[in-house]
Amino acid sequence: MNVRSHVAGLVPMFAAAAVLAACGSSSAISSSASGVSTTVAGTPTTSLGSVTIAKAVNTEDLTAVDVAQKEGYFTKAGVDVKSILVGGSSVVNASLQSGSVQFGLASAAAVLLAESHNIPLIVVGAITQGDNAQLVVSDAWIKSHNLSPAEPIASRIKGLEGTKFARLSTSDGAALSDFEQESGVPASSISNVAINSESAMLAAMQHGLVQEFIASPPTSTIAVSDGLGTVLASAKDLKFGAGQEYNVLITTPAYAKAHSAIVTAVTTALGKALSDMSAQTPAALAAVQSVFPTLTPGVVKSSLEFFSFAKGMEQSQTGWNDALSFAEATGILKPGVVVSVSEGGIWTNQYLK
Repeated sequence: MNVRSHVAGLVPMFAAAAVLAACGSSSAISSSASGVSTTVAGTPTTSLGSVTIAKAVNTEDLTAVDVAQKEGYFTKAGVDVKSILVGGSSVVNASLQSGSVQFGLASAAAVLLAESHNIPLIVVGAITQGDNAQLVVSDAWIKSHNLSPAEPIASRIKGLEGTKFARLSTSDGAALSDFEQESGVPASSISNVAINSESAMLAAMQHGLVQEFIASPPTSTIAVSDGLGTVLASAKDLKFGAGQEYNVLITTPAYAKAHSAIVTAVTTALGKALSDMSAQTPAALAAVQSVFPTLTPGVVKSSLEFFSFAKGMEQSQTGWNDALSFAEATGILKPGVVVSVSEGGIWTNQYLK
């Protein structure tokens, strides 16, 4: 799953999301929740209540909620949690507004876009920091052009002139444009080939129809492990790619104010899960593996190594400044759109222990 797809197509989805929100809880999640909801067994000693957490997409870093469930961290924190998988960040936002879910896991870019549309959200904890998309280039091209990940980024991207890029989403194309601009490479020197699925993208790479693509783990990890290519660069090489707040835990300001104890309980449990994922404990690896049964343990482990999990779920002003700059640079936010990222507005650390 390409994590950058969090923000691809979000603008046209807002109209549909607004309709979902107006329809109430069942219409917002019924079609996506079937077969993916899970609840921790057991009753906490002191119950604060029950909540539903919606994941925008099923990516490895967002399995923090699954790790916390399987290790019983939510129960220990005194909250009963159900997790569901919905169809993208806009559906997460709509479900939060309708009250059909109390928390969402999505990208910071999606929150910035929602803020630009005056949709009230607040981020109460960070999941990962730094864009985790990777540029995978075929080994044949790398060998024939003497390229190396150790070279300066400008040299690496210049070495791709004349290649064909597998473009799966708008945000992938935006990332390639960023690489080209920062490296002084004319956009016309790398051609785009429209691809409609990750499996098609991998097949195109295998058969030499394209020479590179941008994707996040585990897709990029699978490509490397299958011998299709090498990670030549990552979005973290971009000016605002490394330190930005990336995937986050969201709720509404009204819910956070009315249920502060529950918000703190959820962040406490997720913080423990993130710590385990960062340390790659056997329990955390097993929990992630259960969510991605088709991946080998080696792919799961190597994929997790690439994520920068937020320590204690803490956010920073610098991280949000970079997230805003990255959203503006990639065109997620249109020119002239003003969004404030001051602490206490769309984000806060006040619910972290």
